[in-house]
Amino acid sequence: MSRRLVLLAAMALVVGAPVRAAAPAAGAPGAPQATSAAPAKCKNVTLHIFNRVFTSFHDKLVAEPNKEFRVGDTEWTARVVRFEPDFTFDLKSHKVSSRTGEPRNPAFQIIVSRKGVPHDTTWAFFNMPPHYGTREELAFVATKIEFTNRPVLASKDSIAMRIEPHGGAAH
Repeated sequence: MSRRLVLLAAMALVVGAPVRAAAPAAGAPGAPQATSAAPAKCKNVTLHIFNRVFTSFHDKLVAEPNKEFRVGDTEWTARVVRFEPDFTFDLKSHKVSSRTGEPRNPAFQIIVSRKGVPHDTTWAFFNMPPHYGTREELAFVATKIEFTNRPVLASKDSIAMRIEPHGGAAH
């Protein structure tokens, strides 16, 4: 399990907050809507990608689950391998799961590879700031999710959309 997830969970305990993104109020634009008893199924996700070393790097793309995508014009590729509609992390078992099938706290597990070799695993959360683990060079933020069985969930005010890459325009 990622040290970052353990750290996030520990920080939440210290400040008394749950390990989850703040969800829009019911009925607000971008708020998840329960439309089916079946769990939410992700069709694709819009990701913003940032680099720890090259701070002016910012890529935005639409990724489909289990389909590899290239990160900018780099030797990095990645693949969304897991979707948790209502992400939660158990501190005792160190296991990630979903509280419900509704997209209340959506998160995406991503495997990042360099030159075709898996390098690390990370999580992209909906509408939360990018964060890096101790050895991760890339960070991801989800800002729009298209479902096969739900309305689109799109951020109207994500930190990812407000971040100005250092030194100029996004690449």
